[in-house]
Amino acid sequence: MTGEAERFFDAIAGRYDREYALPASVSKERMRRVLAALPAPPARVLDLGVGTGRELPALLDAGYAPTGVDVSQAMLDRCARRARPIPLVRADFWGPLPFGDGAFEAGVALHGTLAHAPDDAALANLGAELARVTSAGSVIVAEVPSPAWIERLHLLPASGERTLRRTGPLTCVFEDRVAGATITARVLPEGDWRSALGTSWTTHIEAMGELEWLVLARRA
Repeated sequence: MTGEAERFFDAIAGRYDREYALPASVSKERMRRVLAALPAPPARVLDLGVGTGRELPALLDAGYAPTGVDVSQAMLDRCARRARPIPLVRADFWGPLPFGDGAFEAGVALHGTLAHAPDDAALANLGAELARVTSAGSVIVAEVPSPAWIERLHLLPASGERTLRRTGPLTCVFEDRVAGATITARVLPEGDWRSALGTSWTTHIEAMGELEWLVLARRA
């Protein structure tokens, strides 16, 4: 059955790089922090929610061996057109990951990918799967919105094309009116992130501006 994330990202794929991409200077600084947290290249890196692959040039230039997974075929089709293609797999990473045990030394989940967990158990299930497909000492790096972000939704610039509507203390719905598609975002407090991925991971949180965090999880 087609899920919310698949419908949403299929619908916006054609406009994603043009309308959703961060400024180049911001992306460069974010990737600098991500690369600094990863093990030394040529580590095999699983890119969760690879989308159109905006982070791939930085990973490849640094000498990493990324593999991308995404639920949206439309996003993967655009990613596959990049000048330096990488292995791409269509799959819902909130379910069983289609990779063998110990296949990777690291993982990344950038651009708020983990904010769209489908239910309360999804992050723990993902943590267990990531522990299975990574080797001992592996690192997961994720960019996530902080609770401050959802508290300031009403202060964010309004747009006739995209809207954010708070639906609970830590949840909201994002609507792309051009595409006629919506997706739910869930925010976790810092303490919850420390245990969200399960006991296989030791998690550290770093501020990334005023509204986002960098989640760094290391496997024992």
